[in-house]
Amino acid sequence: MNCIIKIGVVSLIAGVACVSADDTITKSLSSLDSAAQGNNEDTVMVKERTEKLEQGGLIHDKGPGRFEIVKKLPEKADSFDEMFDYADAYGKLKLAFIDSAHKISATTDKKEKIATAAGGEVGINTAEFYGFGLHLTTYISQSVGFLNPSKDEINEDFFNIKKNSFAYIAESSLNYNSELINAKLGRVKVETPYANSDDIRMAANTFEGAWASINYSSELQTQVLFVNKWAGYDSQDDITQSQDKFKNLVNENSFGMVAISLDYKYDKDGELSFWYNYIDEMSAIAYSEMAGIYFLSGDGFHIDYGFQASNIQDLRSSGVAGNVFGTMLLLHYNGVYFGGAYNIALVENGNYVTNGFGGGPYYTSLDEATIAAISEVSQQDSEAFRFATGYDFANVGLDGMTFEIVYGEGYSSDVFRVKEKDLILTYEMSDKLYFEAIYANHASSDNMNDFDRIFVRAAYSF
Repeated sequence: MNCIIKIGVVSLIAGVACVSADDTITKSLSSLDSAAQGNNEDTVMVKERTEKLEQGGLIHDKGPGRFEIVKKLPEKADSFDEMFDYADAYGKLKLAFIDSAHKISATTDKKEKIATAAGGEVGINTAEFYGFGLHLTTYISQSVGFLNPSKDEINEDFFNIKKNSFAYIAESSLNYNSELINAKLGRVKVETPYANSDDIRMAANTFEGAWASINYSSELQTQVLFVNKWAGYDSQDDITQSQDKFKNLVNENSFGMVAISLDYKYDKDGELSFWYNYIDEMSAIAYSEMAGIYFLSGDGFHIDYGFQASNIQDLRSSGVAGNVFGTMLLLHYNGVYFGGAYNIALVENGNYVTNGFGGGPYYTSLDEATIAAISEVSQQDSEAFRFATGYDFANVGLDGMTFEIVYGEGYSSDVFRVKEKDLILTYEMSDKLYFEAIYANHASSDNMNDFDRIFVRAAYSF
C-alpha cells in the first residue's frame, strides 16, 4: 500500500506517495521490508537503526533513517566452493487482496474491481569470499483462482498486462562488502529519494545498474548510484509496460540515471542529506533534507521533524522542472501521535515536478495523491497538506499494532483539487509475521479519479 501504504501507504506523515490517474501509486512498506528481510536479505540494506527509537505504523516511513545503510554480515567463506556451501536461502510469503478501480482506468464511470494474489519473494545469498558474494531473488505473484473473478473483471494491480500471474528474477547481483565500501552490481533494490523500491503491491521496484556506499565514518557517508532499467509495480506507466519486465527508465535514447549523495548524522536520531540526481533526457535534480527526532521527556514524549527542498531542472525540454519545498512535524505522547505536513511546488506554466522512479520523497504523499501528481495534471504552482493521527497499542499490551487516520488535500489554484481520507491498521505480530489493511477514499475536482480502495496484505518471512 505507500501513498499511505508502505504498501500502498508510503508514509502517513512523512509522506506516502502516489501519482495522477494515469500515473503510478507510490507507497512504501518499511515495516514489512524490515520484517521480511530478517536475517536473510541482501548483505546491505536500508532499515531503521537498532539503537534508534523504534516507532511502529506507516506514518514514520519517511522519518530519519529511511536512506541509511546498515551492514548485515553474512557467513565468511575460505574458498570459492564454500561460498555456496554456506549459502543462505530465504523467503517472504505474501497474501494480498484489493478492491479498487485500477489506476489506469481514469474515467468518470470507472469500475471497482477485486483481486487476490499469493506469492512473494524467494532468494539465496552466498557466503562472502574476500568480501564478494552473490545474491538472487525471484518475485512471484500468482492468482488465487477460486477467489478471483474472470479476467475481464479482475483488478490488474497484482498481474501483468495480460492479466496473468508472473514470476521473474527481480534481484540478481554481485555484492561486495568491507568496512569502507559496500557495493552491488546487477539487478538491485535501492532506497534513494528519486529511485526506490516502494513495495506497495506484490512486486517492489528493482533496478538494473550499480550502487555503492562509502563510509568515511559512523557519521559521514556517500552513496553512488547508476541505473538504466527498472521493473516492479511502479514501472508500469501505461498499458504497454508490464511490471514483470525490465524497461528503460526514460526512453531508449537515455543512458539512465546517475545519483550521488553526502549524508551526515548530526546525532543518533537526526540526519542531513544532500543528493544530486542526473536523469538523462529528463531532469537534473538537487535534493536536500534534514530530519530527526527531538526528545522532550524520555522516549514517550518527542517530536519527529523534517525539512526538504528540491530543485528540478529539465533536460531536452522534457517539461519536468520546478522547485519543491516541504516540512513536517509529528508529536508523540505515550502512544498517541499526531501532526501535519506541507509541500509547495513552484513551476513555470507547462512544467511539472516528479516523484522519480518509486514513491518519491515528498512529505504530503497520501495513499493515492501526491504533490507531483497534482503538479503534472495542472502544470501550475501547486500545494498540498496532510494531517494525521495514530495510536500505538503497545501501551495496552498489543505490541506492534498501530491504527492511523490521515486526511489531505492537494490543489492548484482553481484548476485542480483532490481530497483524500486514509485509514490504516498495521500489526507486526513478530519479526516474521506482518499484517496491514488500508482504506482510501479519493475524490478529484474533475470527477475523473473518484474511488474507494481497500487493500489488505499479510507477509511471513523465513
